[in-house]
Amino acid sequence: MVLLLGFLLLWGVPDFTGSVNITTPEQTIQEAQGETVHLPCMFVLNREDQGPLDIEWLRLSGPNDQVVDRVVILYSADKISDDVYPDLKGRVHFTSHDIRSGDASINVTNVQLSDAGTYQCRVKENPGTVNRNIKLAVTGFTGSVNITTPEQTIQEAQGKTAHLPCMFALSPDDEGPLFIDWMQLTGPENEVVNRMFIVNLADKIYDDFYQDMKGRVKFTSNDIRSGDASINISNVQLSDTGTYQCGVFQGSGAVKTIIQLTVVGVKPGPRTFEKRALPLRHTPGPRIINKLLKYF
Repeated sequence: MVLLLGFLLLWGVPDFTGSVNITTPEQTIQEAQGETVHLPCMFVLNREDQGPLDIEWLRLSGPNDQVVDRVVILYSADKISDDVYPDLKGRVHFTSHDIRSGDASINVTNVQLSDAGTYQCRVKENPGTVNRNIKLAVTGFTGSVNITTPEQTIQEAQGKTAHLPCMFALSPDDEGPLFIDWMQLTGPENEVVNRMFIVNLADKIYDDFYQDMKGRVKFTSNDIRSGDASINISNVQLSDTGTYQCGVFQGSGAVKTIIQLTVVGVKPGPRTFEKRALPLRHTPGPRIINKLLKYF
């Protein structure tokens, strides 16, 4: 109870950001009812910060999202409390097993229409505190968005550029901003969102909040709205092998497709040796050559 009262303090007090930085931009995430939704929150800590790390996900309400409605999930002193919000009990989890590495993202499974709203990720490590708002929209149907790229497996050699296709078509009736996200999935049935690593939101691209792919992943088209959400991953590594999901959202439409990426190691070829003439230690003189010629 004391903890909850602490969260319900006046919202008008400004945060002291210190040297903590959340790299995930404020955004709206749209997901269909019954699916698993990923709410990203990537952060960076100053190496000089030595205090305990606290992560809070809050649900906000009010005209300007100024009221803390509920505490959703907590991380403090390397312990997770995920049963503090009855409506999400058993459905909300941190996606990373190593939150201190900079990933405070969460997944909400079996998302419901009632889960729609504004959520806030708050990262605190003395003396820094910073937060980021994520709006969640839940749709009851998929609409008329269509991904024309079939699910497939892409194989590429280590060090090369892998192309992951995602072609889509929008109905002229669909309105609202276009949202594209690419995620890496894990789990026995690819049911867990491991990372969100590139996003197109309202014609802006965010591709720098997954450190392992920072500078290596790009959309291939300069006009994504034309129907091409494909990406390239340059200098592909064996660790990039896995399951990737392309999601396209606009208005009431939400569709996804799965691409499996397999990265194969490059086997070293046979060694080649350059043939060289061995130098003579002594060059035979004319007399020796004449003597040798007499025998022929």
